[in-house]
Amino acid sequence: MHSHHLASAIDAATLAQQEAGRRSMETLLNCYCREVAAPEGQLSVGPLFGQSDSPAAVHLALRGSGGRALHLRLPLTGERVLTVVDDACATGNYRYRSPMYCKAPGRPWALLDWQALAGRLLRELALKHEQPANDELMQQIADSVAVTASVLNHARRERFSSEPLQAFVESEQSLMFGHPFHPAPKSRQGLSGEDMRRYSPETGARFALHYFAVRREHLLQQSVLAEPCDRVVAAHAPDGIAADDDFFLLPVHPWQARHLLDQPAVATALAGDRMRDLGPQGADFYPTSSIRTLFHPDTPYFYKCSLNVRITNCVRKNAIYELEGALQVTRVLRGLGPQLRARFPNLAVMEEPAFLSADMKTGDARADKMITEGFGLILRHGFAGLLQPGVTPLLAGALFGNHVYGEARLAELLDALPRHAGTSREDAAESWFSRYVGELMHPVLYCYFAHGVIFEPHLQNVVIGVAAGEVRQVFLRDFEGVKLVQERFGAERLDAISARAREALWYDAEQGWKRIAYCLFVNNFCEAISQIGAGNAALQRRLWAVVRDHLHRYQNQHGDDASARRINALLAGEAFPGKANLINRFFKRADRASGYLPVNNPLGTLAERRAWN
Repeated sequence: MHSHHLASAIDAATLAQQEAGRRSMETLLNCYCREVAAPEGQLSVGPLFGQSDSPAAVHLALRGSGGRALHLRLPLTGERVLTVVDDACATGNYRYRSPMYCKAPGRPWALLDWQALAGRLLRELALKHEQPANDELMQQIADSVAVTASVLNHARRERFSSEPLQAFVESEQSLMFGHPFHPAPKSRQGLSGEDMRRYSPETGARFALHYFAVRREHLLQQSVLAEPCDRVVAAHAPDGIAADDDFFLLPVHPWQARHLLDQPAVATALAGDRMRDLGPQGADFYPTSSIRTLFHPDTPYFYKCSLNVRITNCVRKNAIYELEGALQVTRVLRGLGPQLRARFPNLAVMEEPAFLSADMKTGDARADKMITEGFGLILRHGFAGLLQPGVTPLLAGALFGNHVYGEARLAELLDALPRHAGTSREDAAESWFSRYVGELMHPVLYCYFAHGVIFEPHLQNVVIGVAAGEVRQVFLRDFEGVKLVQERFGAERLDAISARAREALWYDAEQGWKRIAYCLFVNNFCEAISQIGAGNAALQRRLWAVVRDHLHRYQNQHGDDASARRINALLAGEAFPGKANLINRFFKRADRASGYLPVNNPLGTLAERRAWN
């Protein structure tokens, strides 16, 4: 009996490893095709050529799926990659239907695994750019595969709960695969395998916060709430610990607490009784999809904690300028609140109205900065007072950015829609998507064009409120990604924050448009259309027509000359800006320095293109 259970466990682990490796190959090849091969004419998708010189498995997949052969040339190594996809895809969202094969000059086709594919693509990039091998990126890809395998081996796959906030937690914790156009979407450098399982949302993790008490002369905080941040935190602290006249309470992610306790500056503060370690306390919080932002349904605020872990591109600590910037964005959006509520009553902005940290004031600038950033905590508004009755909030990424698992969740939602007699599933899906596009696109574009506020509406920053399956609300969150157009927000309008915080918030108008267009049209709508219309090219065209129609509606209802120029260009087929995650990681660039590459825009091929004067 024991050996049978052991064999089952080994089989499950092996299957998870295989699925993780296969998905890594798909995302990596999609990145390479979009960022390198397609722009340079090294990619073809269509009928198989060289029939006698192709693996039998490719022929079988073509006959069985009715798909197309994807053929990739690597000119500097002379190698070729061959696989089968559903069909040619205008935006590069390929669905793969066969294993991947490689042919080197003078050698037969060889079956690829994720290591072999990653090695070949990174070697081609190194030759192209005359750079040494990027071992760091290869390690990030390996880390991503290992994390994905562990997630697949431990994650729950049941339907989301009927209780709204529990369903929200489950959606946040359901991202098996992560970003579909990132070479290492699950990379978490700094977490051990044991810590990954203990603290990752995908494993259903929950844990108590780790509390410190810090002497009040070291209190660093700001708030636009009726109360200062330390009082808000103290009011929701666990029974048995309390702030007093001498100390304030500072909650920390438990992994971060262990990291901080290893730092000499923290040890010195503890030894001098300027800080006290109170340990894990109180009820369990749930990590959301960002890993470091923690949620408890009975607490009115999310706690966005610092975490000295590199997750995909960035180490996720709350820099001092980010603490300031979150409050400044909250001030700006509070000023716009009445206008936004009047125009977009189903939009909810989850503001970040307070932060808390410690400033030890030792005179050692590096040590003081490490403590302030390492303990930095941002409060994010929860659902209380924002969630309409009967609405269930679900993370957009759980539906649109999670490949076959998101596709299954989305199908459950669409199948639950009440349908009128004679309405097809495609019609219902189109109607559902139209409501989603309108509720998201219109306020995001309005904030940019009318007010110079640049939201970052990618799949992890958007929460969809549904009732009876229908879209009722859209929630926008995460002010770290919100920027302000410098031409609209000069230094005199931002005099409440430091020069460093202003620099971090400022984008010029062109940067702002690229960021919005990438997040909204490429990261969000491209993925949603790929999921809703999976395997159905006609439905995908209908859904792109929905996007086109909402651009017309936006211009009619809210537009101005600036928006007309941008919308006309999109309707004429001007390429979308796509973030170059693979190239960015290859050159080890900071996320803010990411470049954009053109992504084909299907709107230009649709009928009924009207221009706006």
